[in-house]
Amino acid sequence: MLQQVFDGRPPICVEGRYDASTTFLESNDPHWTLPAGLLSETGFRETTAQYSNNALQVDASTDDWPFFYMPRRVSPSSYLAMIVQVLVLSLFLIGNFMAEKPSFSHLSFFFLGVGFMLIETKGITEMGLAFGNTWLVIGIVIAGILVMAWLGNCAVQWLNIQRPYGPYLFLWAALAAGWFIARGGGFPSTPLGRQETVIVLTCPLLFSGIVFSTLLGGEGAVSGKLAMNLLGAICGGLLEYNSMYFGFRSLYVVAWAVISPRLFPISL
Repeated sequence: MLQQVFDGRPPICVEGRYDASTTFLESNDPHWTLPAGLLSETGFRETTAQYSNNALQVDASTDDWPFFYMPRRVSPSSYLAMIVQVLVLSLFLIGNFMAEKPSFSHLSFFFLGVGFMLIETKGITEMGLAFGNTWLVIGIVIAGILVMAWLGNCAVQWLNIQRPYGPYLFLWAALAAGWFIARGGGFPSTPLGRQETVIVLTCPLLFSGIVFSTLLGGEGAVSGKLAMNLLGAICGGLLEYNSMYFGFRSLYVVAWAVISPRLFPISL
């Protein structure tokens, strides 16, 4: 990545012996080098040859796969072990501590929970490209989620929406629009572009809120529906780790699949 930015010049790599960390140094001056004797005097050593070895197999980080601390696209075994433990514990808690047991009739809420969590997590990453990875991004995402969820409930109440098919189609279309925009590089980092980024990334939550409120207002107790929705959110958070191998744009495809009304029946 540094070579691409600095006209193909590899960075000077320096290892600190006191903590085994490596510092990568670049300069706009193509003829710049470290002063002679500097490293030996300070207890550092140069490791440029080690990192510039063309035999090393690495995947360069991109906006879609921004894991620059990972040398390759892999699914770490330690993550997989923790995912299995979290899933088993979640199933145990929901199966033994809920007044109403979730059933297959609540699958719509499960898939909505999966899609909601996927949209939220990828929104944080994609907004980081426009706003920077700071607490500002977290605040904007959470504020956008709350506003869109509130507007979704208001729309159901004001418009008296009874059927979820229309909102489902708008939700699918909003995800499709987000995928095409992300594939094209996203909006520019201008004030207007940042506003457009927030709207595009949080708009699916508006329609998912409408679908959720419409289905929640149907017959049956609420506790089982909410339990299934919470389980879906947990599974969505676990599915988010697929981005470590496939990239964040792949989460759009997963979200499309789990919220598509063709994949499961909806009782009206």
